[in-house]
Amino acid sequence: MSIEICEYKAENVDDTVKQLWLSLACEMFKIEHFILPSESNADKWIKFIRNSLAGKKSFLFVARIGNKPIGFAHGSVFREYPLEVSKLAGTINDVYVSPEFRRKGIGKKLVVESLNRLKAEGVKAVRLTVLIENKPAVKLYEKFGFKIYQHGMMKAFRQYIH
Repeated sequence: MSIEICEYKAENVDDTVKQLWLSLACEMFKIEHFILPSESNADKWIKFIRNSLAGKKSFLFVARIGNKPIGFAHGSVFREYPLEVSKLAGTINDVYVSPEFRRKGIGKKLVVESLNRLKAEGVKAVRLTVLIENKPAVKLYEKFGFKIYQHGMMKAFRQYIH
């Protein structure tokens, strides 16, 4: 099994990448019940990715076995921020590997490519968000030196408050 990490340009983003995003959205929805894993949202995500890649505002690495995409990493650099910031910051927005290919080092390869790209862009700090329930991903990021720097909180209403 030879895994290749390819950098995609806007014109490379196709339905296979869309299907990977839909799988990611389904997994995330089971945990956080926020972004609906719908065709409509997948189409919006694809349009967003194509536009940000074409505008050189982000990057997309896709892990493939042969011609079959099995995972991806999407990241960006904050070049235009509405407020003054002290350092150039980058973000790893999404990392996803199809379940049948997990625990084979593919996520690690995608993170390495993303970090190398962000470093080459002059980034001084990298941020990412990971769901606390995703313990394998948390462990992976900790191996790269990521630390918790803030806590997000959520409350689900089960009944009305009186």
